Amino acid sequence: MADPTPTSPKSPNKKNKNNKGLAHTEHKPSMRIKDPISYPITPEPDSTNRSAFAQNAQSSNVYSSGSRTQQAIHTPAVLVLPLSTESRPSEYVTFKDDRLNNGPKGIEMVNPFVPDEDVQNREQRAAADHALSNLQGMLQDVFEAEDQVRDTSSAPSSEVSQYFLWIDHEDDQLYILAPAILVKLNSALEKAIALTRLVETRPKDPASEIFDLACVHKKEINQLLYQANKVMRLLVELLTKVDIAESVITALEFFAIRNLFVENASTERDSILGIQKFEGLRRTTMDIITEIFSKYSEQRPFIFDEILASFQKLPTKGQNARQFKLSDGTNIQLVSALVVRLIQTSAAPTKDALQTAESRFHRKQNDTRFGSEPSDEDEDSSSEIRKDPRASEAPDDLEAESNHTTKQSSKADDTLVLSDDAIKDAHYVIRYLVGRAMTASKSGDQPHRHLLDLFAEDLFSLLGNPEWPAAELLLRAMASTMMGIAENKSTAPAKNMALELLGSMGSAISELVVNTQSLARGLENQDSPVSGHLRQLFDDYLDGSFQTAELLIWGGPYCVVMEYLASMDSDGTPTQGAQLYCLALWAKNIDSTQNKENGKEKLLTDRLRKMLVNRTWNPSDPMEPISKGQGRLAYALTVLGLPFCRHFDTIFKILLDSITSEQTTVRTRSLKSVTQMLEKDPSLLDRARNVKGLLIKCAADASPMVRDSTLMLMGKCIQQKPALEQEFFRSVVSLADDPAINVRKRSMKLLKDLFIRNKRKDMRTIIAECLLQRIDDPEKGISDMANQVLEEIWFSPFWKCSDVTADVTIHDRLALREQLSLITSIATRNDRTLSALVLLLQLLLKGSTKAAEANFKVCRMLVSTGFDIMIDTEALPEGLEQRNVIQSLTIFAKADARLFDPEQLQYLQPYITSISNPEDCNLLRSVVIIFRCVLSVVPTIQHALLREVQQALLGNVSKLGKTELNEVAACLWTLNGALKNPERLVRLMSSILRNLLSLKSKDMTAPAEKDNSRRARKYIQIAGAFGNRCDFEGQVAEFQKSMPSWKGKSVSGLIIDSIKPFASDKQPMSLRADALNSIGLICQSSPHHFNQSDISNIFQQALTQGQPDVQNVVLSNFRDFFASQEAQSSIKSEPSKTGEAAVVNGKLGGSMKASESDGASALIAQRFLHNVLSIALASQDEIALTATKVVASINRQGLVHPKESGPALVALETSPDVAIADVAFQAHRDLHQQHESMFEREYMRAILEAYRYQRDVVKDTLGYRTAPYASKLHSTFEIIKSSKGKYQKKFISNYCSKIDFDLERLDLSGDVPASLQFARFLIENLAFFDYGRVDELVHTITCMERVVADTGSVIAHSINTEILGFRVDTILGPAGDGGVGGEQARGHEQATMESVAPPRLRQLTTASIILSSLWDTRTFLRRLYGLGSGQQAKDGKANGKVKDVTKAPTKTGGITGEKVVAAIDVKVNSLQSQEGMFKQCQQFVALMSIDDEFKVAVEGEEEGLERPRTPSGDEADTPMPTSGGSKLSNSMKRKRSVSIAGTPQKKRGRPSLPRRKSSRKSIDDDDEDWG
Repeated sequence: MADPTPTSPKSPNKKNKNNKGLAHTEHKPSMRIKDPISYPITPEPDSTNRSAFAQNAQSSNVYSSGSRTQQAIHTPAVLVLPLSTESRPSEYVTFKDDRLNNGPKGIEMVNPFVPDEDVQNREQRAAADHALSNLQGMLQDVFEAEDQVRDTSSAPSSEVSQYFLWIDHEDDQLYILAPAILVKLNSALEKAIALTRLVETRPKDPASEIFDLACVHKKEINQLLYQANKVMRLLVELLTKVDIAESVITALEFFAIRNLFVENASTERDSILGIQKFEGLRRTTMDIITEIFSKYSEQRPFIFDEILASFQKLPTKGQNARQFKLSDGTNIQLVSALVVRLIQTSAAPTKDALQTAESRFHRKQNDTRFGSEPSDEDEDSSSEIRKDPRASEAPDDLEAESNHTTKQSSKADDTLVLSDDAIKDAHYVIRYLVGRAMTASKSGDQPHRHLLDLFAEDLFSLLGNPEWPAAELLLRAMASTMMGIAENKSTAPAKNMALELLGSMGSAISELVVNTQSLARGLENQDSPVSGHLRQLFDDYLDGSFQTAELLIWGGPYCVVMEYLASMDSDGTPTQGAQLYCLALWAKNIDSTQNKENGKEKLLTDRLRKMLVNRTWNPSDPMEPISKGQGRLAYALTVLGLPFCRHFDTIFKILLDSITSEQTTVRTRSLKSVTQMLEKDPSLLDRARNVKGLLIKCAADASPMVRDSTLMLMGKCIQQKPALEQEFFRSVVSLADDPAINVRKRSMKLLKDLFIRNKRKDMRTIIAECLLQRIDDPEKGISDMANQVLEEIWFSPFWKCSDVTADVTIHDRLALREQLSLITSIATRNDRTLSALVLLLQLLLKGSTKAAEANFKVCRMLVSTGFDIMIDTEALPEGLEQRNVIQSLTIFAKADARLFDPEQLQYLQPYITSISNPEDCNLLRSVVIIFRCVLSVVPTIQHALLREVQQALLGNVSKLGKTELNEVAACLWTLNGALKNPERLVRLMSSILRNLLSLKSKDMTAPAEKDNSRRARKYIQIAGAFGNRCDFEGQVAEFQKSMPSWKGKSVSGLIIDSIKPFASDKQPMSLRADALNSIGLICQSSPHHFNQSDISNIFQQALTQGQPDVQNVVLSNFRDFFASQEAQSSIKSEPSKTGEAAVVNGKLGGSMKASESDGASALIAQRFLHNVLSIALASQDEIALTATKVVASINRQGLVHPKESGPALVALETSPDVAIADVAFQAHRDLHQQHESMFEREYMRAILEAYRYQRDVVKDTLGYRTAPYASKLHSTFEIIKSSKGKYQKKFISNYCSKIDFDLERLDLSGDVPASLQFARFLIENLAFFDYGRVDELVHTITCMERVVADTGSVIAHSINTEILGFRVDTILGPAGDGGVGGEQARGHEQATMESVAPPRLRQLTTASIILSSLWDTRTFLRRLYGLGSGQQAKDGKANGKVKDVTKAPTKTGGITGEKVVAAIDVKVNSLQSQEGMFKQCQQFVALMSIDDEFKVAVEGEEEGLERPRTPSGDEADTPMPTSGGSKLSNSMKRKRSVSIAGTPQKKRGRPSLPRRKSSRKSIDDDDEDWG
């Protein structure tokens, strides 16, 4: 702040020409100095000052409480900022304003606090100038006094003695600045440069009036800033020339560091001083810190500690994070630049140390010359120099490197030892930052993790810059630390951090190589010998023949770098620190690789040592002028030869090894880091050949995150090396059907790229088929993406040629043929792809689609191309036949019949005239489908052609199969609508029905009636097909005329009555199945027949007594009927323009009543649902799938109460058949979403139904599946997780209550008791549920503990009293036995085993198995998710913040569940023998007595350590050490010395190894029983 002290016109601060600014005062022996500047060093209290201070404070409060308008009016003349901690009220003085008393009488007094603008500016400028003038004058006086001290021609005067003190140092006298002068200097500096509050003020702050006021006087403040920066530069110069007392140095350090970490604004409008202007001041502050660090080595630890402790004040986001601009225009953090400069300073020894080492070196040379041994004094001083107080901070490998160098240096040159300080300081900084970052996360509140990333990124930016050579050392230290974390047994978050940074480091090294290549290419046109030599060295590096020794010779890259830095220094860029660091590094590397027989190396070492002593680069034979390109290339070569870049292969190997880690997040992170490195250096794929195998293995990983990262890396590999697509193709295709949505999306994106890049037809066919399967994906985002991708790769390339004005080139025609050939190949694969193609085209041709019109034109072009190929058989693509092309045209006809022209149908007419083989039937079916779809939309077809088609089809009816009959019947009815001649169809049907009536009295089971049975089946099939597709209700009179004996009014009823006799259970199965199918087809088109009792009885009999084939026929008709009802609902809601849409329930122009359909649907659901569910739950074959689809359709239409089918759907979800499980899951999910509250009460019955299904149908009562381990009730639990937390917890509570039991009601039937099988099923499902929230997991564990605590105590008591016969004297044997229980206990055990009743023993053993298995599962869950007692409260609720307990719990790597299920299996197998049951009872009693999960602490345990306890009814939780909890070190654990009835103690855990103490108990030590 500005100093308000009044300015005296004769102030002694001004420079006096006579005394050169020095006041003449007497030099007193006490060395106390009279103030030469006429104001006290510590201002004395004064009543006037106190009053002024109080008045100013009161004025500030008044103005701060007013509105913005009032503040603009009432503005004090002098800006008073909030006080700093160093401010004193006594330093303020009140200036009286005469205007208060001298105003004219009778006139209102003008507010005295609103001075004239010019007056205000002058006063503030005067105050600021006064403060700066005081400081500048004081510094000038100090400099002149110092000049007199240096002038040794005359003795120092008494005036000089006021500024300096003389002290004895060794054999000489040194002078330091007087303490009083230092105090005054510091006080003046504080007053002149207190601008931090203005820098931190923002326009939106609560104290924004300060910002507004400062903006008015921005010009004056900027002038003050300029003068302050000038003063601080003078201070830097002072520090270089004068030694200062430690107390003042400390004050300057605090002052500088405080200003260094002031948060600057991110934009100019938010800054009062200006961003770059204040950054200039901070650069000067950085110079002050660097100068103190360089000159006062004892201050270095303190400076590092203060800087590192202030790191958390740095911004982590926005532009204000990096505002230090380098010479190449790159921006980094100012603190990063400061740390690098300090490390560079550490590498260069101080001048005094160098002089001492120089003299010692000469003494050694003299001793060696005269054959004498070095003196003890030399050895002691050498040891003192080599002593490193931070040696313990360096990692083992680098400490060994440093010690090795030190030993060599002690034999060659002690001056080089001091450069090791840079290594220690670098590791001290890195270890501090990494240590803080390991306790924080990127998503956490603490910024340490982000700050480490920012610092690393800044070092990457400095890596190739010769002005900042210490960046390589810091990166070397960081790489060493991260490699240690990645290779050791660290936590998953720590490893993830290390792998992420290692990937960034590898990328930075690769980027340095790329930039070096660019620099080398830039020097190709230069004929300079230096350029040629540097390019040759880089070529050697790329070839692998690079030798580090070539860097160290005189005239090599190090020498070029020194010349370049020296030239920059001469141009005004300060590079002395960089020069000294490079010089020390050069000398150190020569010393570590020095050949003692090489005289040139010795000479070079001596030459570099002298330069270090002189602290300057002064070669006797200077090189040619070094350009910027040469200097940067030379420096890049030196960096590539240093350890950090040489660790590149090691870094990459660590990342590859981490891909196979047991921890999911580690595998994911390593894959991402490898991807990052491959983006920078694709050649790594050739150098690391095992990458391909690792990726193929990771593509089948159990973790979706790993599979997703694997796909990302595969994509990068294929992009860099296309030949790899053949090896990765199968994995990419398989992941398109992955359960994880993100994995499916990434696979589809990669398949799209492969399709575009690859021209192979077989590969394109597989890709297209894979994408088509995702068209009907249950996830809408996936299905939409599949539509978009197929549109982009199939249709968008032809949009340009679909324009009417555009000419279709030969290339476009060939491309259309290739596209149609691809569609044809896919259509001929199976019916699923055929349906998917139809659905795709319907979606792309919908009017709501943006490119619907363009897609329509492209499809018309494809249809036209298909007819061209069909006509010109020579143009058929290789591997395709004519029938395949016609089959592909049916896709377009079903999608939109408007794609065809009437003329095109004439080319199809010859294919339906004759049928001689099955292939002709298939061809006929395709042609008929096209006719059926197109005829209803294109009315301009010639009737002659239609009659020919009708005649040909009627003539071939008897030759057609069941599938072709349905299509022909539909086509003939469509032709009838155009030709208006239904009499031909009436004659056909009348003939069929008469024949059936003549055969109904025959015994079709008789061998002699075999031909009649065959004829009857054909008649029934024809009657069913035409009865389903044709509406004969308008031709009742014609049928009565053809069949005089029939007097009914419904033709459909006539057809059913004619077929019904053949549906009896007395008929052959094949004939009965055809009859039931035809009846079902007719009922679908006339639903009211479902309501007839005789028809319902026929279906009922078929479902209850019929064979599976017959049942499947009935269920298929139900399925198709319900599907048509759902389709009809969707058609009504969204009418379509296609030919298929015109068909309602399979009948063109049909007009059935909705009430009939609804009544039939309700009847089927209510009457037959029980039979359908029984069939679905009875097997896992095709009939079960059909029944499941019927149940799902009934539920979607809401025809029955959800509780009737809900339990069955839950059971079917557990089916090993994926199709059955998927249909049941979709139906269950819909029911749960619509009827959540009602469904809650049915879940326990559903769980029991699922167990019975697994027991009776699947024949597996286990509750899990392997590879990987997963719960059989996984789908059910996923649906429940979609509800609120309260709903989930209630489900868990009810679920765990089913595990609980009444001892006397246990079902012990079977080899394994039924009650035990059911409990085991429930327990194992609990173990492998995928818990979505921490509080949900905690509640589950609490419920499990409550069951064990409540029921277990009763069971343990019964075992003790009835089986073990527990008494103290039988448990604790004599002291001399040396064991537990002794012979007496063992004898008692044998007697007890013989006396207990076997049924009772089996009952209690079963109960103990259930409870101990439940406890083992509880322990497994706690360890799997790393859940400690600190996260679980006594009431079962999770401790911690809301945002923590609602997060998904994180699994611990390496724990799969294999051992916990093995432990349960061992317990169950104990029922096979009496001895095994007795041992199981003993172990259960031990569990209830002492929980063997933890080792109990010995006496004298740490205060506050919570002692482990067994489960009880009140406190079921057993405490578990956590990362933030108590310590349970190996030395504090003891083994249990007493076991029940002589049970041998099981050894657990690993032996104790000497290691560093940790506040967290390693999970790996105790999880070996549960992994």
